[in-house]
Amino acid sequence: VRLGMCELKMAPSGIADLCGFFVASYARELATGKARWVERETSEGPVRTLLGTIQSRTRATFLDTRTQRTGKRRTIRIDGHRALAASDVQRQKVHTFMEDFAAQQSNPDFFQVLDVARRIAGTGSLGVERYVILVRGRGSPDGNFLLDLKQALPASLIPRLKVRQPEWKSEAHRVVALQHRVQAVSMAFLQPVRMGRRVYILRALQPSEDRVALQHWHGKLARLESVMGSMGAAVAWGHLRAGGREGSAIADELIAFGTKSRWKSQIVHIAEQCAAQAQRDWLTYAQAYDDGYFTNGL
Repeated sequence: VRLGMCELKMAPSGIADLCGFFVASYARELATGKARWVERETSEGPVRTLLGTIQSRTRATFLDTRTQRTGKRRTIRIDGHRALAASDVQRQKVHTFMEDFAAQQSNPDFFQVLDVARRIAGTGSLGVERYVILVRGRGSPDGNFLLDLKQALPASLIPRLKVRQPEWKSEAHRVVALQHRVQAVSMAFLQPVRMGRRVYILRALQPSEDRVALQHWHGKLARLESVMGSMGAAVAWGHLRAGGREGSAIADELIAFGTKSRWKSQIVHIAEQCAAQAQRDWLTYAQAYDDGYFTNGL
């Protein structure tokens, strides 16, 4: 929230208020002990607008935003923004993997590969091997499906944790297992897979458009407060849904935590420190980039 709101040129006092609103919503929903989900009928502001847009979107419309048609054949649109061309080696690697994967499915023809590209998706995926795969699905052109294949790496916090963590079969198994626990309904095809020596997460492609457009707040803080309320609630519901698994806090402990107050000011303060550190790290990286550090293959 702190880093994102800086992009909206919001005053520090307004950002602090939104952080407090997020934490208050999280604590309030945690204290209820009931895991729910965001519903279109009861949502407000930008969240309600987003859910309404998703409901009215067709598969053909979504495919048209990511692919181009020649007759009944679709190919992934290489726009340098969402997708980059894959090399011949990368394409062959993905094709071979998908052929083996399809052979193990009840409907192999569904996963027939039509095209492959490298996927661009957010700062969290920088340097991570990731592909978008166009498959036959239920038939061309509008029954096609887009899949997301992303390399799974260890969580960045692991070296700093003192709490013992569960033993996972692989990093992909960790990510998929936790998504299944936290989410009320997970994405289609979500599963851990192996391609060569690396593990990946396979799932249906999540449209980048399925995000709240915060830039349209138009100076009305109440619109952002409603978003923060939904975000805080969603986090609380996810924690309640996943509680009690492999040593994690049970619902009673989470409910008790939600009723306490001391941690709220502490976590807001920590968030402020982390945001400042992230800004310093970014400036260090940007200066190194400008100085040509990365052009030397380092």
